[in-house]
Amino acid sequence: MKFIKYAILTILLMVLFMMLMVAFRFGTDGNNPYNNPIDQSLIPTFSEIPIDFKQQFNATESLPVTASTLIDINNDGVDELFLGGGYNQQDELFSFQNGRFQSIAKAANIVSKNNLTTQGAVSADFDNNGFSDLIISREDGISIYYNTNGKFSPQKIAYPLADDASPLGLAVGDVNKDGHLDIFVSNYIRKKQMQGQNNFTKDYGPVSQLLINNGDNTFKDVTQKSGLYYKHNTFMGVFVDIDNDTWLDLIVAHDTGEVRTYKNKGDGTFVMMPNPTTNKYGYPMGIAVGDYNNDGWVDFMFSNTGTTVPHFMASGNIEDKSLFNSDWIFFENKGNFTFEDVAEKVKVKDYEFSWGAAMADMNNDGLQDLMVAENYVALPPHKLFKLPCRFLLQKDNHTFSPTGAESGVVNKNYAITPLTSDFNQDGYQDLVWVNIDSPVKAFLNKGGSNNYIQLTFPENAQNIGAKVKVVTSSGKMITEDYVIGEGLVSDQSATIAIGLGKDKLKSVQITYTNGVVQDLADIKVNTRTVVPNIVQQQEENTVEEND
Repeated sequence: MKFIKYAILTILLMVLFMMLMVAFRFGTDGNNPYNNPIDQSLIPTFSEIPIDFKQQFNATESLPVTASTLIDINNDGVDELFLGGGYNQQDELFSFQNGRFQSIAKAANIVSKNNLTTQGAVSADFDNNGFSDLIISREDGISIYYNTNGKFSPQKIAYPLADDASPLGLAVGDVNKDGHLDIFVSNYIRKKQMQGQNNFTKDYGPVSQLLINNGDNTFKDVTQKSGLYYKHNTFMGVFVDIDNDTWLDLIVAHDTGEVRTYKNKGDGTFVMMPNPTTNKYGYPMGIAVGDYNNDGWVDFMFSNTGTTVPHFMASGNIEDKSLFNSDWIFFENKGNFTFEDVAEKVKVKDYEFSWGAAMADMNNDGLQDLMVAENYVALPPHKLFKLPCRFLLQKDNHTFSPTGAESGVVNKNYAITPLTSDFNQDGYQDLVWVNIDSPVKAFLNKGGSNNYIQLTFPENAQNIGAKVKVVTSSGKMITEDYVIGEGLVSDQSATIAIGLGKDKLKSVQITYTNGVVQDLADIKVNTRTVVPNIVQQQEENTVEEND
């Protein structure tokens, strides 16, 4: 009898130890897996500014995501902030005025909704009237909120939506070069049909869909014949020219699965190309997009469960555990659809549970920095132990150093994605942490003395996917891709911000997906420029040549 008591006590102590170990791993918010200090003079600092919005998460009805997007509704150069409401919670739209965020949802005609969660959103000009529209995903499908000078008129898109599919992320771009915007819809299994968070069954989840624009903003589902048919839970995808051939390719994050990289063949079809995650398992969720090393090839960072969750728990029903990767993933693009996972080399591999991510130059030194959302509303340990969300500055040696605490942007909430925009027009990017079941957090960058330029793109079919190449006075090259949908179920600004450090500007060149190369002359340092419409510019050039 005494032996049995000791055995039970031993087991209870082991269980308690494991619980404490898990709690510690979930809650180590001060850990820095790398000894990689950065010069203090490079660290930007921020001040918090309130936003009166707390997303209301309904764990019974809703998937653990929420929509957000930056959209300049009236073309004044300052982004408005759209935030999706939870189940039966109304959406919000905020304008930054007089140093604070003010709700303008009613004035902009953001209509009421009931019994639905706003899950994903992006902005793009679908009707070519010069104003960016909102496209929103909810459990019942997708709607375009057409914008006319700051007033929205919603219209539901008719397309086949499977009974088990809940549309989340939205990728937008002109994939067939016909001058009209197409949509890739990332579908996830409906909340009430889920069978566990770590189900790695190959065909678990619905098929995501490619919707081709018929030319009148009605859409045809061409998923099967395009080569994109794949049955698996999906958080998001991004259209971007991966191999610099002017065709928009597609990169997709499949939850409890792999990242898929698809090459656009230019004939209406895509072919899947291998990458370091092919035929492996993980939890890729958010996608950050940017040329981190300025070599002219767009790179990608993918969030994952990281070091937070013990490997044996996170790997679920995978038989061969060697195929499971819980680390953060960082694809360095070598060209011709060749990728190397350099997460360890750039010192981001060993961080914690993460969601959406974005790259942006936060100190205007000409290098892409990395912001990554953290904390999971459905994990009990995160009720007590919150992670800080990661704010990682890039150093000259192309490694990343955490400066969230020094910068003043720690966010111990259930974050879904970061958003960056220059709200106060001082030339430096500000930061918003979009949170669910907790208040949204916004931080204004206190700025510095580095030079910059900002390029605002009209969000139409001709511009999406454009590649910007800047050469500075010292000969340094900086490149950026204008994409829709970076982060997670969200969208970044249509204004590309490029830091120059202490350099001046030598040249700015833009290459469009239709092959046109545009040299922008007379751009002044430390200003924002609206990129001229290339069709209009071509017509003007033709008239000049005829004269």
